[in-house]
Amino acid sequence: MVPNLSPQNLASVEIGKNFMLKHGYIQNDFDVQKWAAPEFLEQAARELLVEQWKKTTTSKLPKTAATLASGNRLG
Repeated sequence: MVPNLSPQNLASVEIGKNFMLKHGYIQNDFDVQKWAAPEFLEQAARELLVEQWKKTTTSKLPKTAATLASGNRLG
């Protein structure tokens, strides 16, 4: 799953925000459109892609090499 700021996703966030506001889980209302900063989602997407790439590439390595790639020491 890669996060994005599609209108459908923002509408879902708005619904969740309104529910939490109505039931007292949050105290202050806010504009979801202004709150959803794209740079944070872009960073999260990059991190997911890097993690996926590491899993894909290290899964092809022999077990010893995969251990070294993870930063763990042999022992």
